Amino acid sequence: MATEGPSPRGGVTPSPLWPARPPPPPPPPPPPPAPSAGDGAAASEDSAAALFASINALGSDGVRAGLKKATRGPVNEELPADASKPAVAPVKAPTPAAAAKKTYPPKCELSGKKWAVEYQDGAKELVVEVTSIKQSVYVYNCKKSTLQIKGKPNSICIDACSKVDVIFENALSSCDIVNSKDIQMQCTGMAPSINIEGCVAVTCYLSEESKETAHVITSKSAAINIIVPTSDGDIKETPIPEQFLTKFSNGEWTTEAVSHDD
Repeated sequence: MATEGPSPRGGVTPSPLWPARPPPPPPPPPPPPAPSAGDGAAASEDSAAALFASINALGSDGVRAGLKKATRGPVNEELPADASKPAVAPVKAPTPAAAAKKTYPPKCELSGKKWAVEYQDGAKELVVEVTSIKQSVYVYNCKKSTLQIKGKPNSICIDACSKVDVIFENALSSCDIVNSKDIQMQCTGMAPSINIEGCVAVTCYLSEESKETAHVITSKSAAINIIVPTSDGDIKETPIPEQFLTKFSNGEWTTEAVSHDD
């Protein structure tokens, strides 16, 4: 129980009900002052002076004593490859796949007034029987084949063929051979006109009666030969000229075939 004590004025002062709290601790001391700029500069100057003093004490020979001698070499000499790392092969660009060549079924049929003999390969016994002079025969894109044409068609055309033999009796107007190579054509009757364009290696066998009337017209072609029978039962081969000479004479240009006599 609280007790009362004497008052400074002679009275009694009541004591507090709770004891007094202790005072708080004092604040921490302030941080030490930072070194001034003058002190840092002085320390740096002392370090530099000591470094130069040690270098001067070694002399020129002492300074170069620890250096490694360098050898002169090419400036652009390549550094050796690191053997520990595997070499990286260059990446090749993918090549586009070749487009598959489209194939067509072989054909040998009469369509309207035209016989179509197309896409034959290796056919050696092809036969076309023409029943009207209004019918024509068109041979297209055939290879290594033999065709026999019976009757008298209006015209015959051999187009884009290779290693093809064509035997016919008669042609009312013409026999045309275009854009082909290694062609053998044989006329056993009459053919008024034979036209050859853009071909290589064409041999025309003409009968006795057709050699007197047939006209052979060639353009952009090479190795064209005409074979005709002779009176003694033999044959004569005549190459069609491939070179021509054009010159100005008597006020006009004239062209003549160039012959190479053996």
